[in-house]
Amino acid sequence: MQPTPEGRWIPWALLAVMGAANVAGYVFDLYQRFWWFDRVLHACTILALTLWLALFVCGRALDGERGHRLLLVLLVASVGIAIGALWEVAEWGFDQVAPGDVIKGKHDTIIDIVMDTLGSVAASVLALRLSRPDGSGAADWG
Repeated sequence: MQPTPEGRWIPWALLAVMGAANVAGYVFDLYQRFWWFDRVLHACTILALTLWLALFVCGRALDGERGHRLLLVLLVASVGIAIGALWEVAEWGFDQVAPGDVIKGKHDTIIDIVMDTLGSVAASVLALRLSRPDGSGAADWG
């Protein structure tokens, strides 16, 4: 599976935008100003990371043969969900060693994981659209 021309630049652009958004969230205190900012940022950041991994890391391991679309979606989404879970562990760890309250309770953590899951599934479906199974043309995995 090889990325299409769009699949080569879109993941990098999304990573850059989401990196800037994460920094802006802390610098401009957007997490406190907008209740929804953390939710959207979780979904979009995991989408960007998972899409990049799907197209530049996981895609090299998968050959994209017919019938493997569901496997690709599950694999890529699982990677994104795992990244989201590790992020939640990092937030918990940060709360243990630094003053502040990154984790706002169980509800916040569960909503973050749900948003990570949505972003990961979206990334896996988008990866199908932005990739070619053999480098010869647009994905036609029927």
